Parts: sequence; structure tokens; C-alpha cells
Amino acid sequence: MADKKMGMVIYRYNDNEDLEILVVDKGTQVELPESEFECSEDFVEGTGIPATDNEDVIELESEEETPKGGLIHRAIALEGKMENKMRNFLRIREEEGNYVAMKEAIKKVLPHQYAILKELKDVLMERNTTKYL
Repeated sequence: MADKKMGMVIYRYNDNEDLEILVVDKGTQVELPESEFECSEDFVEGTGIPATDNEDVIELESEEETPKGGLIHRAIALEGKMENKMRNFLRIREEEGNYVAMKEAIKKVLPHQYAILKELKDVLMERNTTKYL
């Protein structure tokens, strides 16, 4: 059975209301932060942040198996106001992680993480559309 890790997508809107994603520079590649959590229940237990009935947390359905490691990735997306807590929790140093535009993130992240970003974009677009109904 493959090891499981859960991706953590931390996003924010900049002053121009453009979507930005926190990515981590691993030296040879750029990727989304990930945790040792397998599911949202592990996330809640480890961070104390409720994953359900919380508009700042989005459970993403995309599940991808990486080509090399066989890791199955699921993801939770968190709005940037939780950034400091999550940086500390995931042990992301200031110089490792930075925000990039969604278009850039899609180009830079590992191929199996693309589906996670696409799903987040779709969820946020739907939320913004229904907000004005």
C-alpha cells in the first residue's frame, strides 16, 4: 500500500484580487507544501483547525498518485490568514516559501499537483459566482 500525504494549499488574494498560491522551493523543484496527514480528521487533530463547517478550509477531492514515489495526494486548501500557523506547523522557513500567481504555480508545481490547483480554482470561482446571487 502506498504511503499517503495530504497536500496543503495556502492561498490568498493580492491587492488586485488575483489568486496567489504559497509554493515551497525545494532547490531543484517547486511544489505545494504537504503534511504527513492522511485525511482531514488527522489535520483537525494536529492543528486544532476545524476542517468541516469552516469557510476558510476547503477539502479538495483530487487524488493523484505520483509517478515515482507512489504517494497518494489529497489536499486541503486554507486561506492565507492561517499562513503563519501553517508555516510553523509544516516547518516552512520564510526563505523557502513564497506566494506566486495561480498561473505561475500551475506551471511550476509537480505534475500530480496540477489537478489539486485546478480543483481549487474551480471551487473558488464557483464560490465567487454564487456569492453575488
